[in-house]
Amino acid sequence: MKYSVKLYINKQRTRPDGTAALYFQVILNRVKTTIPVNLYWPVENFDNDKGEIVKKSKNDKLYEDYLREIDRLKGEINEVFIWARLSRIELTVESFKSELKNQNSRNDFIAFWAQEIEERKVKGIIKGSTAKSQANSLQSLKSFRKQLPFSELTKRLLEEYKSYLINIEELEINSVWTKFKDFRTYLNLAKSSHHFEYPFKGFKMPKLTSRIEYLSEDEFQRLKAYFYSGRMEDGHDITLRAFLFACYTGLRIGDLKQVNWREVKNNVLVFKPQKQPREMTTEVEIPLCIEARKLLISKKGKLVETKSDQSMNRVMKTICVRAEVYKDVSFHWARHTFATRFLRQGGRLEVLQKLLGHADIDSTMIYVHVDLDRMTKEISFLT
Repeated sequence: MKYSVKLYINKQRTRPDGTAALYFQVILNRVKTTIPVNLYWPVENFDNDKGEIVKKSKNDKLYEDYLREIDRLKGEINEVFIWARLSRIELTVESFKSELKNQNSRNDFIAFWAQEIEERKVKGIIKGSTAKSQANSLQSLKSFRKQLPFSELTKRLLEEYKSYLINIEELEINSVWTKFKDFRTYLNLAKSSHHFEYPFKGFKMPKLTSRIEYLSEDEFQRLKAYFYSGRMEDGHDITLRAFLFACYTGLRIGDLKQVNWREVKNNVLVFKPQKQPREMTTEVEIPLCIEARKLLISKKGKLVETKSDQSMNRVMKTICVRAEVYKDVSFHWARHTFATRFLRQGGRLEVLQKLLGHADIDSTMIYVHVDLDRMTKEISFLT
């Protein structure tokens, strides 16, 4: 890859005050392109042969400022070519301009992360909710370090960041784990285009605690009784109908909002979960039991009506009070309630794995541990 960089002045467009725009001409594999400097300099004080600005007077202070800016931009241009050579990447004029524009993200991991979130969202690789969650993780890192050069990514920095999240931000361990999971995701994305010492090698991720919140059978039946009681308060129908349907199907709230009648075949819901990686095409099949089908109003469009996550979580708390379920229930309890009820009623673990769309059986095993804990507590009362 052959290239050259030289400073020029645009004499053809000299302004009334005798100045003209400065620009760099870059020749890459015999193809020319220009990079504006966004500075103006007197045409008569420019050395065309050397490609340099010349002082207007002995004490020309503006000259020193302009010279620093010119050298800075030329350094950035050369850094792109050095990076490409070390990375064994053959640049075109178009890719060179793109890399120059993204110079900051090439040196700073935080800038890289921010840019990647936007690009992945635009390309449809991640959903809006995922982008928002990952942006939140990025914001936590920015509160720890405003800038983070790739050269400073070390195992020690990760340990300091973990301590910061736990002791300064006072986050719960599961939240810390999520922050580091997103951190690692974008660091893995950077591996193909950046050279750095991978800091996660040998680093112990925060231990994810297995706290599963779910309704007991009695609590579930109370909610169901309230739904069919004929005395539900206004505004409760949509939320509780959707919640109970999720209790019978194990659907996440994101999937519940998307699934429709086109995906129902012979009373079996066949769909691809939202949280499934984009490169995976595995569909989940969930037979709709009689109780689930009773909750469906029409046979077109979405299976159930929903509202915003915040709205439904807020309404669920009021519903639980009316149904005498005195727990701080959120919508995700429905999925956990489905799984624990399935196992308690004799369902097989490998079947539950498929119903929940888990790629790894270990993810499903958590519900076995939950039920074992329940049985241990109940048997402790025997004398």
